[in-house]
Amino acid sequence: MNILVADDDPIGQQVISATVRSFGHHVCEAVDGLDAWERIQTESIQLVITDWQMPGLDGPALVHRIRATELDRYIYCIILTVRDGQNDRVHGLNAGADDYLVKPVNPNELRARIDIAARILGLEQQLRAANDQLRTLASDLHHQMLHDPLTGLLNRQGLYEYGELEIERAERMHYALGLAMLDLDHFKDINDQYGHAIGDQALVHVSNQIRATVRPYDLVVRWGGEEFLILMPGIDLNESCRIAERVRIQITNSAFLTLRGEALCLKASLGVTNASSIVLDLNGLIAKADEALYVAKRAGRNQIAWS
Repeated sequence: MNILVADDDPIGQQVISATVRSFGHHVCEAVDGLDAWERIQTESIQLVITDWQMPGLDGPALVHRIRATELDRYIYCIILTVRDGQNDRVHGLNAGADDYLVKPVNPNELRARIDIAARILGLEQQLRAANDQLRTLASDLHHQMLHDPLTGLLNRQGLYEYGELEIERAERMHYALGLAMLDLDHFKDINDQYGHAIGDQALVHVSNQIRATVRPYDLVVRWGGEEFLILMPGIDLNESCRIAERVRIQITNSAFLTLRGEALCLKASLGVTNASSIVLDLNGLIAKADEALYVAKRAGRNQIAWS
């Protein structure tokens, strides 16, 4: 362990430091509490052995400062003192010390206390690692919950989580939101003729084309099956339609090769809508975009319509 010995008495410090080194630990030294605090902030100290009475910052005050500061690790603290009264021990422990030894220190007892500290710090490190793993797992699960496993796009739940944030931001910043609903034309024919594996490949291809065409901060969602949504913050209806048309053209012009080496061309219809911050409502936007999509479908597909 990296152990800091803080004592303003050079002889006392030398004795404790030599004893701790004989146990096989790395030791650094501080001449008083303020020096110890500086070292704690710049060095990877795991255990502090501090004298009680020191100028500037005494032992209990040093321990209290350690406990009051958010450090990146737990530091085990042992206070050494000639004081042996019950009130003194309580005062030292209330300051945040983990242990308390009375001078002159018995080397065997000091070794036993350091061994206890090592076990506790080891458990603390294991607990920290386990918590980090749990946070990573929770983050991964949350990501999976909000994203479509095939395309990597947001799913419906992801749309509502992130979309509501966009709604709140639009209301706060007083800007509009555009929304486009995209449906691949005659997609069932692809599944029927080439199989669902090719259909899945087509969906991934389309999702990549959409993401490559829209702005980096637009939300792209797999709404379900062969339907996608694009939420476009901060633009009016005309600009929303321009982006939707760029997406349609990109999909039409970007044939992809099937697993059998055949080039397939896809076509898409899009319904576009827009709302000002005064009447922002995510479900209402989706319903209007769906109505516009139905208009595009009835008009012959492979086009955009707006509402």
